[in-house]
Amino acid sequence: MKNNLNNILEDSLNYKIGETLDELKSIKKLDEIFSKRKDQLYREKDEGKKVYGRFCVFVPTEIICAADAIPVGLCGGKESTIPSAEEDLPRNICPLIKSSYGFKKDKACPYFEASDVIVGETTCDGKKKMFEHMAELSEMYVMHLPHFKDERSYELWLKEVYDFKDYVEKFTGNKITEEKLKEAIDEENEERMLSHKLYELRSQIPTPITGKDALKIFQRSFLLDIKDRLAILKEVISELEERVKNGEGYTGKRILVAGCPMVAGNTKIVDIIEEVGGLVVGEETCTGTRKFDNLVNGYTIDDLAERYFKINCASAFKNDSRIERIKELVKEQNADGVVYYTLQYCHTFNVEGALIEKELKNLGIPIIRIETDYSESDKEQIKTRLEAFVEMI
Repeated sequence: MKNNLNNILEDSLNYKIGETLDELKSIKKLDEIFSKRKDQLYREKDEGKKVYGRFCVFVPTEIICAADAIPVGLCGGKESTIPSAEEDLPRNICPLIKSSYGFKKDKACPYFEASDVIVGETTCDGKKKMFEHMAELSEMYVMHLPHFKDERSYELWLKEVYDFKDYVEKFTGNKITEEKLKEAIDEENEERMLSHKLYELRSQIPTPITGKDALKIFQRSFLLDIKDRLAILKEVISELEERVKNGEGYTGKRILVAGCPMVAGNTKIVDIIEEVGGLVVGEETCTGTRKFDNLVNGYTIDDLAERYFKINCASAFKNDSRIERIKELVKEQNADGVVYYTLQYCHTFNVEGALIEKELKNLGIPIIRIETDYSESDKEQIKTRLEAFVEMI
């Protein structure tokens, strides 16, 4: 099917990855809004709004917004803050965990410093124990995420979501009304639908946007106000639809990235893939589909809990639904192969990666597993491996 589509589009305005279409106006606008986000956040904080910093897509942001508070993503994608973190944390622990802790310890991230509360979750043992150190530096609230996908675990998670609602109401002093909850759910659902539309556009051959630009949109939108996120996504989609209509886009070996989140500051894998002739057309990550898969089907706390319980994280035991989702995404995004990306010492994603590799190979889907950290020391080695992988597929 992909070869036929490429033949049909031979005369369209194709650009090989590395060549550049005119920059999207919406990307420029995103940069402009992002540059003002810190000042906007502190202005709202000065007006009395509470700020909730969060690491993970399991935190139900609708509850925070419905209490007239501000959810904001937290930093954790750079190597620069790791040395100070290693004064308290072991070296052989996930770089995202160390980087995040270091940002708070060094007071190097305005979003950490603006947060009245940091919301954690028990997605892995390393984060769970790091939060004990973090609690000495900030107000912490940790949600217990069950690691089974059965009815008993759902009941536990449902209680966690209700407890979080009670905590947010008490901490902000604001009652979460049915009207406010509905408004927050509608906005978040709209963002999920727009993000899904963006993925549909990326599935086109040629694809109208590079993986680098798509990652930039998702990384930076994690830090923005919901209304700004909606406006930017609508503008991005409008521009990409025009490119698809005109047959403009990028060609290359189409790659789905799966695995660990690529939070702001961490673009190494996508950069290298596209440097060697690959084209990233989707991410099965927390900065990709895990953030927007599934809508909240209703306007109650129960409906909210049910949606978040469905998130396919490697923290779950017997995670067949995640494996099935990766296979679906390969097909949906017209991917030629999968790069399974794991941060060093992220045992949940790494161990599950072996199961996914076996399953995809049985189906004849090319896959390569890359384990790395935030440093540049292994960049050439990874480049050599990915270059061979792209050539092979």
